[in-house]
Amino acid sequence: MNRPPLAPITASCAASRAASRAAARQRGTTLLEALVAFLVLSLGMLTVARVQTQLRLNSDVARQRSEAVRLGQEDLESLRAFSIVAASAASGGARSYADVTSAASSVDSAAGYAINTRYRVARQIDPVDAMNPNHAPNAKDAAVTVSWSDRSGAAQQVVLNSIIAGSDPAYTGALGVARGGVPVLGAYGRSHRIPLGAKDLGGGRSAFKPAPSGSVALVFDNRSGLVTGRCTGINPATPSRDLQAADLSACDANIGYLLSGIVRFTSAAPPDPAQAIEAPLAADVALALAGGAYPNPPVCATEALKTVSYTPGGGTASLRIEAVPLAALPASVGVAGWVDSGDRHLAYHCVVYPLVNGQWSGRTTLLPAGWSVGLGAADRRVCRYSADLDGSGAVDTNLEHPATYANVDGALAHQNFLVIKGSETCPTRPGVRVEGHPADVYANLSTAQHQP
Repeated sequence: MNRPPLAPITASCAASRAASRAAARQRGTTLLEALVAFLVLSLGMLTVARVQTQLRLNSDVARQRSEAVRLGQEDLESLRAFSIVAASAASGGARSYADVTSAASSVDSAAGYAINTRYRVARQIDPVDAMNPNHAPNAKDAAVTVSWSDRSGAAQQVVLNSIIAGSDPAYTGALGVARGGVPVLGAYGRSHRIPLGAKDLGGGRSAFKPAPSGSVALVFDNRSGLVTGRCTGINPATPSRDLQAADLSACDANIGYLLSGIVRFTSAAPPDPAQAIEAPLAADVALALAGGAYPNPPVCATEALKTVSYTPGGGTASLRIEAVPLAALPASVGVAGWVDSGDRHLAYHCVVYPLVNGQWSGRTTLLPAGWSVGLGAADRRVCRYSADLDGSGAVDTNLEHPATYANVDGALAHQNFLVIKGSETCPTRPGVRVEGHPADVYANLSTAQHQP
């Protein structure tokens, strides 16, 4: 009997033993992979927890910072809540501007605030720098620092700065309680329409000589600024500042508006509107009215003036700059001497009596005396200082000195002219910032053709 061959059986056993050895080598791999996955998951969870903690910390700091800003603003507003400027025995304990001083306090939940930390509010008050033109006088610099510690123990703070003005609180409602139709008063408690050089006569009236060496004086109502009378027979040697009620005897009772300005002259080529200080030529101002039957014709006066500076009272007062007649001497203002600036110009003042609706319209012109208006080399051209002051893109209001006025219902000042050679053209200039002025104040010396 023959036996089957043994070779296939031997090969199968060898394969089984090889598979057993491979399985032995792979034993524990699954556990290692599980441990690695657990480690990665743990690191991820720790990172998420760390981010969540940081987010909560940042959110808490942001909320605390908002609360600190509110506390600082609250403290600043409390400084402005004074009701009087200077404390006195009769003030009854009312808060005053003098009480605005440096101080410090603490704010926490024990004081009734729903907060999760303790704030320290420190206020530093200093007088403003009087040499700084950006600071208003009679004011105090206030710096409020609010500091605290966040939940991580880190120090945090915000600082708020402001200026506390020492203005009387009684003035804060002045514009709100002013009666409609009544103008707000200007310098010296009078209407801003009254020339600064007018003499206050008392009783709500002021007087002003349009020509310092003339014999005519105008009487103004201090509250409205209207011209209420034109008086003649005034002593030519009496300046406006020395006028008395007794000097005003021959006066009419006509109500009018004041129209005023200056005329400058230059023969430079090309003309410079900022350097027109030559001696003025003789001229009058005429005003042709339009639009109705006016109760009285306008009355205009001109006088050549020079600008001088002096210190009244023998040096005990501040420097004064004034326009005086060309022939005037220092004794006319009561001083031993003055400094002549070299500036010369022609000043004019017109009283216009309006229609029954309180308005007037018309055009002003220069009437030369001994010279001619024209375009030739021997003639003179008249330009008017005129510019778009309100940024509307055109000279479209009476204050901007148009060629012809329309529906004027009040006084007009600074309606100035420039007289140049007839062969030159009226100069234009861009608006420029006034040097040394803290605010954004601009001057515009542009001119426009007016005559011929």
